[in-house]
Parts: sequence; C-alpha cells; structure tokens
Amino acid sequence: MNLFADLTFDEIRDLCRSNIEAFEIWARKLIDAKMTEKYGENFVEAKDTHDEFILKKGFRERITSMRANEPERFPRLVDAFFAEDIEYILCHQAFYNELFKEALDYIYPQGREEAREFLKRLVPIRNALSHANPISTRQAEQAVCYTHDFIEGLKQYYKDKGEEKVWNVPRIVSIRDSVGNKFENPTDQHGNASIFSCSHAFRCGEEYSVEIEADPSFNVDDYQISWKYNNHDLEEFDNISEVKIIFRHSDVGEYSFLHCTVVSNKTWHKYRSYDCKVSIRLQVLPPIEVNQ
Repeated sequence: MNLFADLTFDEIRDLCRSNIEAFEIWARKLIDAKMTEKYGENFVEAKDTHDEFILKKGFRERITSMRANEPERFPRLVDAFFAEDIEYILCHQAFYNELFKEALDYIYPQGREEAREFLKRLVPIRNALSHANPISTRQAEQAVCYTHDFIEGLKQYYKDKGEEKVWNVPRIVSIRDSVGNKFENPTDQHGNASIFSCSHAFRCGEEYSVEIEADPSFNVDDYQISWKYNNHDLEEFDNISEVKIIFRHSDVGEYSFLHCTVVSNKTWHKYRSYDCKVSIRLQVLPPIEVNQ
C-alpha cells in the first residue's frame, strides 16, 4: 500500500519535513526538561563524578557558538540541536538509563540500541530534505511512521505521568520571511507573545512575505490563523500560513509590526482570546528623494 498515492513529490517532501520538525520539537522538549533538571541550563557543559566533560568538545563548542551567534533563533541550547544531536543525547550511555529510558520505553521497548537504530535512520532523511536532495518512497514512509510513533509514545508517557501539557493548544513553532530570516519559536518569549526583529530596512513599494509553521501535531482544522499589519486586519489572508504585504508611504516609520495570531477551536484559550501570537518588528524608510 502506497501511503502517498495521491500526493505530488513536493507534497511528500513537505509532509516529511513537517513530521521531522514535529519530532524535533517533542524530542527537544524531553531533552531540555531532563537535562536541565539534572545539570542546569548550561547542560552541554555537564561533567561526570571525575570532573570530566561528558559531551564531546566539538559538540559543546558548536552548540554554544550557534546559540551565542543567533540568540533569537536559538533561545535555548536545545533549540540548536539537529536530528543527529538529538540521537547523540537521547542515546548517550551516560544519560539513557537515568534520564530517558522511562520515556523512550514507550517507543523503543528493546532499549538504547533500538532507539539509536531508529533515530539514526531519520538523520540522512532530514539532511536530504534540508539540502533539497531527493528521498526515496521508503525513506518518506520511515520519516512519517517513525516520527509519528515517537510523538505518540511521548504523549502517552506524559499522560501516564500526569504531566500531559496543561496548555494543549496549537502554537507557531517557526517563522520564515522573504529576506532570509528564520525565527524559531519554541516558547512564548515575552509573556503572552513572541516578538522578533527583522534587520532589513524596507523602502516604499517593496514587497515582504512571511510564512509561519504551526505545530504539525495539530490538524489544520483545529485552529484559525489571522494576520494584522499595525492596526489593520489582513482578512484576505485568514487561515493562510503565508502573508504578503507591499509597503506604502503611509507605512513609513521607525517601527511597524506584522502580527500573526493562532486561535484554537476550543471553548477556552491560553491567553483568553487566543492561544499563540508572534509579531515581527519592521522598519520602513522614506522614499529616496531625487534632487531636480
């Protein structure tokens, strides 16, 4: 049976990419909670009882450098982890039994080697998708099935522990724009919302587009998306993940804001009227004046 019989190649790639990113979100949540509790926020510098670093020097330096260079993209150390880093930490001999075995037994009952085997299979698929390289139908099936099993297993673990998310609501997990920015949004960074700054200065007449990605573990029918530019509702983009705007003379200013809000179909909401909001701060410069 072909799981993707009705999908185009691009749709298959988008589905796989979305599932792998959802897997990374859930894996980072587990790693951050367990490692921070045991070793503190700077857990990549964890040491053993002999005062020796547990993690490889190259790994420590790369993660620390990535976060220092792009703090908005990587607000937590774990946000700089790629699929291979997730496998490295989850299956590390120093951590597995004490920190991760209880949760991962829901997914990999045969233990650490089984976990390593299945997680390693995701790495080349993730890398191929990230670099616009082809993947096979079998790899696509692995991407969807393995990540689904991982997420569902963790959900059951949290439920059995009585730790299932209090706020089980859809959220915007990442934002990409037309000038090359990518903002990661694992948590609400400013109380009830996240605010990101676009360093590019625009001129009147220029076009700007933004695409958000909501948590793929939620069905798109479970929530509504709305956009607002300053105080103007952009109703033509309701329930669309991408928005495009053209800057006009009336937009000129040191600060303008593009807002995206996600509201679930539940009768209650995390922030009373909505569940997640991101804002992008923009600068629109005056038109260039040509002397006559």
